[in-house]
Amino acid sequence: MQSKSLLIAIAAFAVTASGVQAYNGTILNRADISENQRSALEQAYELRHNGDKEAARDVLLEAGIDEEVLKSLRQAAKKVKDEIKEAVSAGDYSSFKSLIADTPLDDVITSEADFELFKEAHELREDGEFDQARTIFDGLGIEKRGEGFVHQRSHFYRFKQLSEEQQEAVRVAKEANDYETVKAIFQEAGIERR
Repeated sequence: MQSKSLLIAIAAFAVTASGVQAYNGTILNRADISENQRSALEQAYELRHNGDKEAARDVLLEAGIDEEVLKSLRQAAKKVKDEIKEAVSAGDYSSFKSLIADTPLDDVITSEADFELFKEAHELREDGEFDQARTIFDGLGIEKRGEGFVHQRSHFYRFKQLSEEQQEAVRVAKEANDYETVKAIFQEAGIERR
């Protein structure tokens, strides 16, 4: 039987604007997601957007979107993310554009000049120049997601105290930028968050 927190996380997964849009055709194809499951993701997004999380969860579960499908999506997304990083590092605009097709980033990086700025911001961030990188990202119209690296590091110890199933639920909820669910999972586990 699946835990309540995992079911909540499944409902949260890919039904936020960033979740649905982030999982473009490239990722969905690599994860071997059926048309029925793609449709369920879109329907669940609408349901969640209208405030019906339980119905969103049910639609996803009925379409067979379970822990294994979520794991497959995450693995495909990680592979594509790694390929995007490689394309940025190599300055390969063509590969970069094909990898980000049908994502929100595709609407932001529309020219090689934008790509060069994006690459520069990533290099600055890697060098610890976060403010300068943020300025470039802001100029490109790329919003900051989550609370950043410091926030993630502060949760590492408490995260390791969770069961494997709870850790999986936290990952899914974070991917959907659903920090209320993350908080609920930690509360369910009896782990105090700062």
